[in-house]
This record gives sequence, C-alpha cells and structure tokens, in this order.
Amino acid sequence: MLAAALLFCAFSGWLYWTAYSDDDLAYSRARDEALAAGRAHLATLNSIDAAHIPAGLREWRATATGPLSDELRRTEKKSAKALRERGSSARAKVTDAALTSLDDTAGTATLIATLRIETTTRAGAPATDRKRMEAGLERTDDGWKLTSLAPVPVGKEG
Repeated sequence: MLAAALLFCAFSGWLYWTAYSDDDLAYSRARDEALAAGRAHLATLNSIDAAHIPAGLREWRATATGPLSDELRRTEKKSAKALRERGSSARAKVTDAALTSLDDTAGTATLIATLRIETTTRAGAPATDRKRMEAGLERTDDGWKLTSLAPVPVGKEG
C-alpha cells in the first residue's frame, strides 16, 4: 500500500511538473496576460475625467511604451489644454477584444478591440460612441504595454 501511494505521488508530481513547464501553457499564459493588459490599457487611453486631467494623462502614460509613449509625452501639454477647453469627461469600456498575433519570444502582440465610450460634456449632455481599434503591445519589465494605437475603419456595406 505504501509503495502504491509513493508511486501515485511520484506520478502526480511528474504530471504537474510537465504541465507547468509545458511550452503551450507558457504561450497561453502570455496570450492571456497580453489580452488582459491590452483591454485595460485601451479602456484607460480612451477615458478621462475633466476634473482630474493631470492624473488622467499620467494614467495614459503608464499604459504605453515605445513610440506611443513618446507621442503621449510630446503632445501632453496640447492634450491637457484641449481637454480643459472642452471640459468633457469620457469613460471607455472594451466590449470585445482578441489578439491577432503574438510572438512570445520577441514579447510583441497585436490586438483588435471594440469600445463603447460614454462622453459627458460640461452641459451634461451624454453621448455614446463605438470605436474599433488596433493596438500594438510589447512586454516590458512592468508587464504588457501599448506601443501603437490606430482606429480600424468600419467597412462599407452593399
């Protein structure tokens, strides 16, 4: 009985180790992490509270790296001025997203997503907009960050 229990424990340990070190499992973890980060970062980059513009811009910068981070830093003062003048707040929610590519070795990915953005003006008139976006992602020491962001045009019907 003891030998059977030891054999079972050894076999279970071996199964756990092979599953934990499986390349497919590591790839799926990277996919899930990139997708979750991309969804969160897209929502952040499309949201702003007019009462807290400096904090919102800091949150925007925290989501990005590479060329997108450079662009956000370069246009920060202009963006802050425009946001103050408009006085609008926006809250974005990613309604659907998927990775279209993932290179786990290079630490890069591409994501497509649809967003619903609710905007409120100074006058309080709410509006809802829907957008489709494509985003580039890169794995950094702080996790996955956005490197690019572009609208995806809606195709013509008929």
